[in-house]
Amino acid sequence: MAFLNGPRLLDWANSPPHLQFNKYVLTGYRPISSVQECIKSLFYLHNELGNIYTHGALPIVYSTLLCYPFTRTVALLMYILLSSYAIYCAITARSRVRRLRSFTWQALFRFSFFLLRWTGVGGGSPTSLRHFFTMDALAVLGGVINITRIPERFRPGLFDYWCNSHQIMHVLVVVSILYLHWGVLDDLLWINTYHCPSD
Repeated sequence: MAFLNGPRLLDWANSPPHLQFNKYVLTGYRPISSVQECIKSLFYLHNELGNIYTHGALPIVYSTLLCYPFTRTVALLMYILLSSYAIYCAITARSRVRRLRSFTWQALFRFSFFLLRWTGVGGGSPTSLRHFFTMDALAVLGGVINITRIPERFRPGLFDYWCNSHQIMHVLVVVSILYLHWGVLDDLLWINTYHCPSD
């Protein structure tokens, strides 16, 4: 997918402070970017490219619109643009609540595809939908726990090292990714055996 030349990438020490959360990833950081530059970053290699293309909804959109190639392509592009905007909003957010709120439109977009499947208009494995609902519910729960600072807000100091809201959020996100994985596997098996009706 990476085919454009991008800006000069940065090493960890010279990257923006909000990206310096993993000192073991040494190179490939994007510089501070405008919305347009974030969109362009979908088409050149950097250390977040894999993360962008593996965040769950692309397989959901693809499977749901399997038999509608033009609509599928438009929806995939829309979701990529929406995701780019959400990332921009998240990294420029001035509060935890705004950071979580940045991903609302992505969630609503994904939910519209869940509705298409649930009503029988869209395709996809009949068993994958419950995995995707569970995935989103766990991710939202993790985000809410993180922004409300539960449980440490009730016992300051007790959760400094273990079981604080940030750690709980990470565990829930990892479990939600497992549900995404299981749902995508179900959809891939379905795609292997499903044939779109002829026009």
